[in-house]
Amino acid sequence: MSTQIKKPKSWILTVLIAGAVLAYAFFAFLPTQKSIAGLRSELAEQRKEVLERGSLEAEIVGLQSRIAVVRATLDAWREHAPTEQETATFIGVVSQLAQQAGARVERITPRSVVNMAALRQHPADLTVEGDFVQIADFLRSLEQRPETIWITRLNLTASGDAGASVRCELSFTVFTDNPGNSD
Repeated sequence: MSTQIKKPKSWILTVLIAGAVLAYAFFAFLPTQKSIAGLRSELAEQRKEVLERGSLEAEIVGLQSRIAVVRATLDAWREHAPTEQETATFIGVVSQLAQQAGARVERITPRSVVNMAALRQHPADLTVEGDFVQIADFLRSLEQRPETIWITRLNLTASGDAGASVRCELSFTVFTDNPGNSD
């Protein structure tokens, strides 16, 4: 009895294995890889968003500290800012400062009040005459006042003689709070 063993046909087995590999690749491996790529992309976007939020938080903290500084400056200014009534008498104070320095006030002319968003400007023009030291003393005392004063124009004119009088023409503005519009 001779039994013959049939050899399996290797090409059929190879085709079946190759088909299984291709089926796995198309139906399992490639879709999983696409899904992983999508998740990686989403993860990268979320990391970017987290980094942006971190920088925004630092920026917010910086802005909050700047707001605190501005509020402190504003509170300090309001502490020294004259009221409307004090501004009305401020021109008299300026005149007294000139007289205390030994200068002679020739003219003080208040101008129209300028309303701004949160402030009011109270401009005035002033002409004072005296020697150079008197004018310098007057300007120094005006500058040392606690009110916020802007000198918008300053013109010093000396007479022809050395050591003679100096004429000081200046325009200044005093600021007050605008209670109708400020916070």
